[in-house]
Amino acid sequence: MTDYAAEIASVIGTAPSDLIRYYELGQLPVYRHLHINCLTFAESKEYSRKMQGISVANLLGLWILDDANDSNPYAYVSKGACASMIIHFSHDEEPVIAFSSLSKFLNAMHEAGTRGQHIDHVQPEQLSIPLEDSIRALAAEESSDDRTFLLTTYLAVCAELRGETKAMLARDTSFFVREALAEYLQQHPRLEDLALAEELAKERHAQVARAASAAVAAIRRMTRRPVE
Repeated sequence: MTDYAAEIASVIGTAPSDLIRYYELGQLPVYRHLHINCLTFAESKEYSRKMQGISVANLLGLWILDDANDSNPYAYVSKGACASMIIHFSHDEEPVIAFSSLSKFLNAMHEAGTRGQHIDHVQPEQLSIPLEDSIRALAAEESSDDRTFLLTTYLAVCAELRGETKAMLARDTSFFVREALAEYLQQHPRLEDLALAEELAKERHAQVARAASAAVAAIRRMTRRPVE
Protein backbone atom coordinates (compact mmCIF):
# COMPACT_ATOMS: atom_id res chain seq x y z
CA MET A 1 0.00 0.00 0.00
CA THR A 2 1.31 3.43 -0.95
CA ASP A 3 2.44 5.64 1.93
CA TYR A 4 1.11 8.86 0.42
CA ALA A 5 2.27 11.05 3.31
CA ALA A 6 5.87 9.89 3.13
CA GLU A 7 6.07 9.99 -0.65
CA ILE A 8 4.51 13.45 -0.98
CA ALA A 9 6.78 14.80 1.76
CA SER A 10 9.81 13.34 0.00
CA VAL A 11 9.13 15.65 -2.94
CA ILE A 12 7.72 18.87 -1.47
CA GLY A 13 8.85 18.58 2.17
CA THR A 14 5.35 18.42 3.63
CA ALA A 15 2.28 16.20 3.31
CA PRO A 16 -1.00 18.18 3.46
CA SER A 17 -3.88 16.12 4.79
CA ASP A 18 -6.32 17.13 2.03
CA LEU A 19 -3.83 16.09 -0.65
CA ILE A 20 -3.31 12.71 1.03
CA ARG A 21 -7.06 12.20 1.30
CA TYR A 22 -7.51 13.05 -2.39
CA TYR A 23 -5.27 10.18 -3.46
CA GLU A 24 -6.72 7.80 -0.87
CA LEU A 25 -10.20 8.36 -2.32
CA GLY A 26 -8.91 8.01 -5.88
CA GLN A 27 -11.67 10.11 -7.44
CA LEU A 28 -9.49 11.86 -10.02
CA PRO A 29 -11.30 14.02 -12.61
CA VAL A 30 -10.39 12.69 -16.06
CA TYR A 31 -12.23 13.85 -19.20
CA ARG A 32 -9.52 13.52 -21.80
CA HIS A 33 -11.56 14.83 -24.73
CA LEU A 34 -11.82 18.10 -22.76
CA HIS A 35 -8.10 18.03 -21.77
CA ILE A 36 -9.14 17.55 -18.14
CA ASN A 37 -6.55 15.00 -17.11
CA CYS A 38 -5.82 14.83 -13.39
CA LEU A 39 -2.79 12.61 -12.95
CA THR A 40 -2.41 9.38 -11.05
CA PHE A 41 -0.34 9.60 -7.89
CA ALA A 42 2.76 8.19 -9.59
CA GLU A 43 2.41 10.63 -12.49
CA SER A 44 1.90 13.60 -10.16
CA LYS A 45 4.90 12.60 -8.09
CA GLU A 46 7.16 12.37 -11.15
CA TYR A 47 5.92 15.67 -12.62
CA SER A 48 6.22 17.41 -9.25
CA ARG A 49 9.76 16.12 -8.77
CA LYS A 50 10.77 17.54 -12.14
CA MET A 51 9.19 20.90 -11.26
CA GLN A 52 11.37 21.17 -8.18
CA GLY A 53 14.15 22.20 -10.53
CA ILE A 54 12.29 25.50 -10.95
CA SER A 55 13.15 27.67 -7.96
CA VAL A 56 9.71 29.21 -7.48
CA ALA A 57 8.06 25.77 -7.72
CA ASN A 58 10.34 24.60 -4.93
CA LEU A 59 9.67 27.79 -2.96
CA LEU A 60 5.90 27.25 -3.13
CA GLY A 61 6.14 23.48 -2.68
CA LEU A 62 4.13 22.82 -5.82
CA TRP A 63 2.51 19.42 -6.28
CA ILE A 64 1.27 19.03 -9.86
CA LEU A 65 -2.32 17.88 -10.18
CA ASP A 66 -3.02 17.69 -13.90
CA ASP A 67 -1.45 17.59 -17.33
CA ALA A 68 -3.49 18.96 -20.22
CA ASN A 69 -0.42 18.63 -22.50
CA ASP A 70 -0.15 22.42 -22.71
CA SER A 71 2.67 23.14 -20.20
CA ASN A 72 0.12 25.00 -18.05
CA PRO A 73 -0.61 22.63 -15.15
CA TYR A 74 -2.71 23.26 -12.10
CA ALA A 75 -0.72 22.68 -8.92
CA TYR A 76 -1.35 22.44 -5.21
CA VAL A 77 0.53 25.13 -3.24
CA SER A 78 1.94 23.59 -0.07
CA LYS A 79 4.08 26.49 1.20
CA GLY A 80 3.85 30.23 1.68
CA ALA A 81 0.98 32.68 2.09
CA CYS A 82 -1.30 30.77 -0.29
CA ALA A 83 -0.65 27.28 1.09
CA SER A 84 -3.50 24.81 0.41
CA MET A 85 -4.68 26.83 -2.60
CA ILE A 86 -4.39 25.90 -6.28
CA ILE A 87 -2.25 27.81 -8.76
CA HIS A 88 -2.58 27.66 -12.53
CA PHE A 89 1.11 27.58 -13.31
CA SER A 90 1.06 28.96 -16.84
CA HIS A 91 3.87 29.42 -19.35
CA ASP A 92 1.56 31.20 -21.81
CA GLU A 93 0.15 33.85 -19.50
CA GLU A 94 0.81 35.06 -15.97
CA PRO A 95 0.37 32.31 -13.36
CA VAL A 96 -2.69 32.83 -11.18
CA ILE A 97 -3.98 31.56 -7.87
CA ALA A 98 -7.07 29.96 -9.38
CA PHE A 99 -8.88 28.18 -6.52
CA SER A 100 -8.99 28.64 -2.77
CA SER A 101 -8.81 24.92 -2.02
CA LEU A 102 -8.27 21.50 -3.54
CA SER A 103 -11.97 20.71 -3.14
CA LYS A 104 -12.97 23.84 -5.10
CA PHE A 105 -10.59 22.85 -7.91
CA LEU A 106 -11.92 19.28 -8.04
CA ASN A 107 -15.52 20.48 -8.05
CA ALA A 108 -14.73 22.83 -10.94
CA MET A 109 -13.07 20.03 -12.94
CA HIS A 110 -15.91 17.57 -12.35
CA GLU A 111 -18.52 20.21 -13.22
CA ALA A 112 -16.66 21.16 -16.40
CA GLY A 113 -16.43 17.50 -17.38
CA THR A 114 -20.13 16.94 -16.78
CA ARG A 115 -21.02 20.02 -18.83
CA GLY A 116 -18.61 19.22 -21.66
CA GLN A 117 -16.51 22.32 -20.99
CA HIS A 118 -12.90 22.36 -22.20
CA ILE A 119 -10.30 22.97 -19.48
CA ASP A 120 -9.20 26.21 -21.19
CA HIS A 121 -12.67 27.63 -20.55
CA VAL A 122 -12.81 26.84 -16.84
CA GLN A 123 -12.99 30.15 -15.00
CA PRO A 124 -10.88 30.67 -11.87
CA GLU A 125 -12.56 31.38 -8.57
CA GLN A 126 -12.93 35.08 -7.77
CA LEU A 127 -10.54 35.40 -4.85
CA SER A 128 -9.85 38.16 -2.35
CA ILE A 129 -7.10 37.01 0.00
CA PRO A 130 -5.57 38.93 2.93
CA LEU A 131 -1.98 39.09 1.67
CA GLU A 132 -0.94 42.54 2.90
CA ASP A 133 1.71 41.31 5.33
CA SER A 134 3.28 38.92 2.83
CA ILE A 135 3.34 41.53 0.08
CA ARG A 136 4.84 44.15 2.36
CA ALA A 137 7.56 41.74 3.49
CA LEU A 138 8.37 40.81 -0.11
CA ALA A 139 8.43 44.47 -1.15
CA ALA A 140 11.16 45.08 1.42
CA GLU A 141 13.36 42.28 0.06
CA GLU A 142 16.14 42.60 -2.48
CA SER A 143 14.91 42.28 -6.05
CA SER A 144 14.94 38.80 -7.61
CA ASP A 145 12.97 36.84 -10.19
CA ASP A 146 11.26 34.75 -7.48
CA ARG A 147 10.33 37.85 -5.50
CA THR A 148 8.84 39.43 -8.63
CA PHE A 149 6.91 36.24 -9.39
CA LEU A 150 5.42 36.13 -5.90
CA LEU A 151 4.54 39.82 -5.80
CA THR A 152 2.78 39.80 -9.16
CA THR A 153 0.95 36.58 -8.32
CA TYR A 154 -0.14 37.76 -4.88
CA LEU A 155 -1.21 41.21 -6.06
CA ALA A 156 -3.65 39.68 -8.54
CA VAL A 157 -5.71 38.15 -5.69
CA CYS A 158 -4.93 40.51 -2.81
CA ALA A 159 -7.87 41.87 -0.81
CA GLU A 160 -6.56 45.10 0.73
CA LEU A 161 -3.34 47.10 0.73
CA ARG A 162 -2.36 49.99 2.97
CA GLY A 163 -1.24 53.23 1.40
CA GLU A 164 2.36 52.84 2.50
CA THR A 165 2.55 49.39 0.91
CA LYS A 166 1.21 50.76 -2.37
CA ALA A 167 3.82 53.51 -2.24
CA MET A 168 6.58 50.92 -1.74
CA LEU A 169 5.36 48.93 -4.73
CA ALA A 170 5.11 52.04 -6.90
CA ARG A 171 8.84 52.61 -6.31
CA ASP A 172 9.79 49.00 -6.98
CA THR A 173 12.72 48.44 -9.33
CA SER A 174 10.76 45.81 -11.30
CA PHE A 175 8.38 47.26 -13.84
CA PHE A 176 6.46 43.95 -13.68
CA VAL A 177 5.66 44.73 -10.05
CA ARG A 178 4.67 48.30 -10.88
CA GLU A 179 2.43 47.00 -13.66
CA ALA A 180 0.83 44.51 -11.24
CA LEU A 181 0.22 47.36 -8.79
CA ALA A 182 -1.44 49.42 -11.53
CA GLU A 183 -3.69 46.47 -12.37
CA TYR A 184 -4.51 46.12 -8.68
CA LEU A 185 -5.49 49.82 -8.55
CA GLN A 186 -7.78 49.28 -11.54
CA GLN A 187 -9.48 46.33 -9.86
CA HIS A 188 -9.77 48.18 -6.53
CA PRO A 189 -10.49 51.80 -7.50
CA ARG A 190 -10.22 54.25 -4.62
CA LEU A 191 -10.20 58.02 -4.75
CA GLU A 192 -7.16 58.19 -2.46
CA ASP A 193 -5.14 56.25 -5.07
CA LEU A 194 -5.84 58.64 -7.95
CA ALA A 195 -2.59 60.59 -7.59
CA LEU A 196 -0.57 57.37 -7.40
CA ALA A 197 -2.28 55.97 -10.51
CA GLU A 198 -1.72 59.23 -12.37
CA GLU A 199 1.98 59.14 -11.49
CA LEU A 200 2.30 55.55 -12.70
CA ALA A 201 0.53 56.53 -15.92
CA LYS A 202 3.54 58.75 -16.73
CA GLU A 203 5.85 55.71 -16.73
CA ARG A 204 8.27 55.23 -19.62
CA HIS A 205 7.44 51.51 -19.63
CA ALA A 206 4.39 51.31 -21.88
CA GLN A 207 2.82 48.32 -20.16
CA VAL A 208 2.91 50.08 -16.79
CA ALA A 209 1.54 53.29 -18.28
CA ARG A 210 -1.33 51.47 -20.02
CA ALA A 211 -2.35 49.62 -16.87
CA ALA A 212 -2.10 52.81 -14.80
CA SER A 213 -4.14 54.80 -17.33
CA ALA A 214 -6.86 52.16 -17.06
CA ALA A 215 -6.68 52.51 -13.27
CA VAL A 216 -7.05 56.30 -13.53
CA ALA A 217 -10.12 55.85 -15.71
CA ALA A 218 -11.62 53.31 -13.30
CA ILE A 219 -11.09 55.62 -10.32
CA ARG A 220 -12.62 58.57 -12.14
CA ARG A 221 -15.63 56.53 -13.23
CA MET A 222 -16.18 55.42 -9.65
CA THR A 223 -16.00 58.96 -8.32
CA ARG A 224 -17.93 60.42 -11.28
CA ARG A 225 -15.02 62.72 -12.09
CA PRO A 226 -14.88 63.63 -15.77
CA VAL A 227 -11.82 62.51 -17.72
CA GLU A 228 -9.81 65.63 -18.64
